[in-house]
This record gives sequence, structure tokens and C-alpha cells, in this order.
Amino acid sequence: MRSAQFDSREAAARWIAGKAAARRARRPLLTTAVARAALAAVSGNVELHAAATLMLLAGLRPGEVQRLRVLDWTPGSEPRLTIRSDRCDRTIRIAPSAASVLDALLEGENAELGEPLLLGLQGRWFVHHLFRDAMEQAGLDVDVLDLRRAAMAAALEDGTPMRHMEAYFGMNRTEPRKDLVPLSEDYDAGIAAVLEAAFAS
Repeated sequence: MRSAQFDSREAAARWIAGKAAARRARRPLLTTAVARAALAAVSGNVELHAAATLMLLAGLRPGEVQRLRVLDWTPGSEPRLTIRSDRCDRTIRIAPSAASVLDALLEGENAELGEPLLLGLQGRWFVHHLFRDAMEQAGLDVDVLDLRRAAMAAALEDGTPMRHMEAYFGMNRTEPRKDLVPLSEDYDAGIAAVLEAAFAS
């Protein structure tokens, strides 16, 4: 009896998740103005602003943002972020504005390398809920996942090759032959520059 109930609940959860994914797929892409307004709307919460910045200016998924540790951040003239995920880890250069937000977040903090980078955003769905509340208060119809979609759309619109898209945004490869297309040395710097120009300049 218990297994049947579990199967029923699991099926219902999959159905709900599928409906949510379908709704997201139908959502229009954010305009640059709305994306910038969304970032401005969360500027009063330092950690939420950092999370939203990383989703818009580096194309991270909410779960990837929450898994970041202090040791994943490499500041400097070529700021880099290591993103750990179930798919595969990747290290990318990020937009200067995103780097500035992370530098400000950690300034004066005596953080341990193994600590979460965004210590106050560790609860499951916490980023989603906080962001949704902030958008409702600002009168904006923006979902947290819209930020990553906007970043990917900006890179594609700029003509970024699909192999570079896959590497930067941690997308699944659809064709093995794409391994034959090498990544250029500065591919990530190019995408970071595109995102900076689109959403921060």
C-alpha cells in the first residue's frame, strides 16, 4: 500500500514539474531593461543580489549558485569561478561587474575556504522564494530561471558557437562530434564580455 502511494505522489510530482517546465518554456525572454530592473530590485540584499548577478552575468543555475564555496572564487585581473555540478565541473571567467559584486560580498570577511560563498542562501528553494518575493514587491514578472535564460540568449544572439555555449553554461552535449570542435583559449572571456555589455554596461 505504501509503495503505491509513493508511486502516486511521485507521478504527481513529475506531472507538476513538467507543467512548470512547460510554463517556463512559454515565458518570453527578458528584455535588457527588465533584467537590469530585476537586479536593481534585489540590490538591498547583498547575497541575493550576488546570486541574481551570477545567474544573469554568468548564466549559473540557482542550484549551482547555492553550491558555490569560497574556494571556488578566484579574484584578480582575470576573475574565475569554478562551478560544481552533477553534470561536470567547469571553471569560467566571469563579467567584471559580477566579479565586483563577489569582491564586495567577501570584503572584510574572514571566510573559510570551504564555507558556502553565499552563506545565507543555503535552504532548498530559498533563492527562488526570496527572489520571487522581491520581484512581487518591485512589480516585476521575473522568475529566477529567467535570468539564466536571458544570459544564454544574449550569448547566442552574439553568435557564440554552440560548443562554447555548452562549455560556459554547462549544457549537455547533444552530439559526440562536438568534441572535435576545440575551445578557443579565450572563449570564456568573450562570453563574459558579451554578458557585461548586455546587462551591466
